Amino acid sequence: MRLVLTAVFSLLLITLAAQQKPRFSTMNSVGILIGEHDTAPLLETVNGVVYRNWFGGIGTGIDWHYSRSIPLFFSGARFFPVKTGKQLQITSGVGINFPWSNSDYIGGWFTTTPSYKNGLYWNTGLGYRIAVGKRHDALLFHLGYVNKTYTQVNTTTIPCLIPPCPETKESFHYSLNALSVKLGWGF
Repeated sequence: MRLVLTAVFSLLLITLAAQQKPRFSTMNSVGILIGEHDTAPLLETVNGVVYRNWFGGIGTGIDWHYSRSIPLFFSGARFFPVKTGKQLQITSGVGINFPWSNSDYIGGWFTTTPSYKNGLYWNTGLGYRIAVGKRHDALLFHLGYVNKTYTQVNTTTIPCLIPPCPETKESFHYSLNALSVKLGWGF
């Protein structure tokens, strides 16, 4: 994972060093994730640098697919002009998925405490940009694929009369796939 992140970051720095006039750019989106378990909302922002037809940046958001999480990822895009003020874009991103636990304690006769471990996050997709006004503002439409992983470890304490009481651990690894449909604004 470190090797992938180092390679992406190094490639971005080399690209920026060779450019003459890069400019700040942002892509902010709301959307839905249509997955194997449910359909859920998504909020996302990607901020970075654009030069000519290339974009590189860092993104984050909140993803409610199956369980709430916060992805943090490096993102890249390539723009292909279609008509004046309209562009097709190919995007991709890779990073870390931080699960946002829904509960810290499950009660009952047995006491179960869940804990969560970060996992991999990646996405890819196609988008369409329509320029609005004379500046770099644009309306964004995007259709893509998202995969997020994380691990949940449940520690259950079995009741006993003389402490320390015995514990059992169960581990669940989740790999969640979803189609994403997003609408956004960028500049």
